[in-house]
Amino acid sequence: MDAFNRTAIVGLAFVWVILMALVILLTWGADTDTIDRLGDLVGYLNDHTDTASKLILTLGAAALIVLSLTVIVAELVPAAPADEVRLESVTGATAILPTEAIIQRLEQELRSLPQVQEAQAMVAARDKGLAVALTLTLTPDAVVASATEEACRLAQETIEQKIGVALVGLPTVEIRFGTPPPPAPPPAAAPEEKA
Repeated sequence: MDAFNRTAIVGLAFVWVILMALVILLTWGADTDTIDRLGDLVGYLNDHTDTASKLILTLGAAALIVLSLTVIVAELVPAAPADEVRLESVTGATAILPTEAIIQRLEQELRSLPQVQEAQAMVAARDKGLAVALTLTLTPDAVVASATEEACRLAQETIEQKIGVALVGLPTVEIRFGTPPPPAPPPAAAPEEKA
């Protein structure tokens, strides 16, 4: 569902909650003169002013409020990430690729960059593609801007061209710096030959 539909559903649910709260308030707090002015609902309330009728109406409205709040929560809580992605670019078959395989491929490609010591990727399936988050450990002498741009370009190329899934938005990148590699041991002296 797109953002407009979600906003409309949440807005209608909020309006419904307010209306049901108003019904409960009127049920318990309205006097006879106010009830006479409210039309059809007033007629029902006027005929059923005993405690049992008010309790039934209150419980019904409370149940509708709970239902509306459930709809709001269901629409606002992000969906759990999918464990697999359907490849739309494949014709003649249904190709499904686990997100773990995409992560492995992406990390392998990113580790091939000269300024990247370690790469971790997270992918999440969205309505129209994949969202990507990267954690890159760069060499201590790396130029952060160029290394990040190169990693994002490579991630986009890998996801869209090599795997065949659309990338939703720009990748989110967390940068860390690695430790310099230990110095190489000095070369061992060759044994001297005796003459």
